[in-house]
Amino acid sequence: MRSLLLIGLLIVHSANCQGPTNELYIGKVNGLRSVYAQLYQQADMNELVYREDLEQLIANQLAKSNGCPDSSIVKRDGYHIILNYEGELKYTVITQSGSTVLAATTTTCPENGETVVGIIVDGADTEPVRGAAGTHCPVGRTRNPNGLCALVGNGRRGYVRKDIDVKIPTTIIETGIRVPHIWFPKRVPDDLIPEIPDDIKILDLPDVFPW
Repeated sequence: MRSLLLIGLLIVHSANCQGPTNELYIGKVNGLRSVYAQLYQQADMNELVYREDLEQLIANQLAKSNGCPDSSIVKRDGYHIILNYEGELKYTVITQSGSTVLAATTTTCPENGETVVGIIVDGADTEPVRGAAGTHCPVGRTRNPNGLCALVGNGRRGYVRKDIDVKIPTTIIETGIRVPHIWFPKRVPDDLIPEIPDDIKILDLPDVFPW
C-alpha cells in the first residue's frame, strides 16, 4: 500500500550506506521534502539551498568531543546541528517547512575509526501552513515544479564538493540548547497521499540519514 511505503520512507534507516555527498545529497533531501509536503499538505515547504560555510559550524560542534560525539541534536544560533542522531527528530531536515539552508559533513572519529555524519539546517519551529504543496510560499519564493517554495532568481549557491574532509578545529565554543520543538504530523488521510515520483526511491532516506 502506497501509504505504508511513504510512512516507511520517513521512519526507516540503515547503517549500510555512505555519507552525504555533493548536490546529489541536497537533491535527495529536496525530493523527500517534496513528497512530504504533498503527503502532509504543507503549502509553504521551502526548497533547501546548500551552504558550504555552515560546514564550519558542524566542525566547531565536533571539536567539543574531539571528533567523537554522542548522538545528539544541538540548537545553536538558530540552527539545528544533527550528529548521528538515532531519534525521530533527525527528520527535521525533511519535515520543517520553514527551513531554507542545509550543510552536511562526514568525518572519522580518531578514537575508533567510525564515520560521523553531521547535518545542519536552519531552525523553523512554527507549524506549517496547511494546503496544497507550494500554494502559500513566503515572500521572495515561488512554487517550483516539485511543489517546493524556491527562491526567486538565482538563489542556488555553494553546493557541497564531492569529497568532504572537514578538519576538526581546536577552538571550543559555547553549546546551545538541545532537543528543539519540532512539529511532526501523526496521521495522513488516505485520499491525500500523493503519487511517489519515479526519482524518489525507498533507499533515498538511508542515503540522507545513513545511521
